[in-house]
Amino acid sequence: MSGGLRYLALGDSLTQGVGAPDESTGAFPALLAEHWRADGCQVEFQNVGVSGYTAGQILAEQVPQIESFQPNIITFQAGGNDIANGIPIDEYRENVKHVLDSATGSGARVIVLAQNDWFRSPVGVDYGESVPSQRAAYDEVLIEEASSAGAEFVDMRPLYTEQADQNQWVEDGLHPTPEAYQAWADKLSEEVPAPCK
Repeated sequence: MSGGLRYLALGDSLTQGVGAPDESTGAFPALLAEHWRADGCQVEFQNVGVSGYTAGQILAEQVPQIESFQPNIITFQAGGNDIANGIPIDEYRENVKHVLDSATGSGARVIVLAQNDWFRSPVGVDYGESVPSQRAAYDEVLIEEASSAGAEFVDMRPLYTEQADQNQWVEDGLHPTPEAYQAWADKLSEEVPAPCK
């Protein structure tokens, strides 16, 4: 890929960077963009992640940004809010499919990420005993649809588990620490090295 990168981040609070002191610089997509810049890429970056958004809301309100921004790389992460809001898994699948069809159909390289271990956080544990199995099922849908759409799934779940084991949550009891987001970006930069090279 020659020239500059146009990176669009789609998602919920994890993409928005809730828990970072400054979301505009401390969210994992912003930190990932910095990795790429440090490796010599020119990066124009837009993060449209919004806390609380389900895959359906991402489809309705964030996906239209693909046409206006014209990215050549996109990250997408969703699922936790679908579970928390009782969105049926079939509806989640349909929304994820449409998000990914639009993303890959734009010609952009699309990177898909699973949910973190939010259900193990101090607040998340109150969502109920069935949530871990739901998380696994919703992630499996995400992985299947990523494969079908020709997107790339980067499996960060071992890192998420390690962070939950270390209790890396901010004071709200639900979101990752700034250090956790940095580790996500570091890992992603290894899995998706400077795409401008």
